[in-house]
Amino acid sequence: MKLHITLSDVTAMAALIFGLSGLVLSIVNYLRDRAIIVVDLQWDMTVKEDGRQVGIITIANVGRRPVYISHAALRLPRECKTSHLVMMDAVQGERLGEGDRPKLYLVQQDIMEEYAEYWYYIRAQVSDSTGKVWYSKKHGITKKPSWAGGP
Repeated sequence: MKLHITLSDVTAMAALIFGLSGLVLSIVNYLRDRAIIVVDLQWDMTVKEDGRQVGIITIANVGRRPVYISHAALRLPRECKTSHLVMMDAVQGERLGEGDRPKLYLVQQDIMEEYAEYWYYIRAQVSDSTGKVWYSKKHGITKKPSWAGGP
């Protein structure tokens, strides 16, 4: 039995290969070009001017698209009376582009003492203008902060 390959068969195979290649490249391009926000929370940072202890929420855009941060807050566990502590400095919102320096927001530690028993579960939360919510690492802080009775 002889195999006959015609010009239309070759054209169909080329169209199939180029079509699948275009689909794969468009998916990779979409995944690469998204905005990706990294949120970090640190406690017991000392302010040089007056020596007080503060927490810092750091927000960085590591993606390729600019994003508009609408607000930042501390997310508290369900056992607390309130669910969020909003950072008033961050309510007006700011634009974060690719390669922009990270935004920093200070958290006053003197208001955190009533949440001392839940310190391990507190996370930083940032919302963007598209409605997506970004969080700091879950259980990302292993050293007990001073406001919770740590060293």
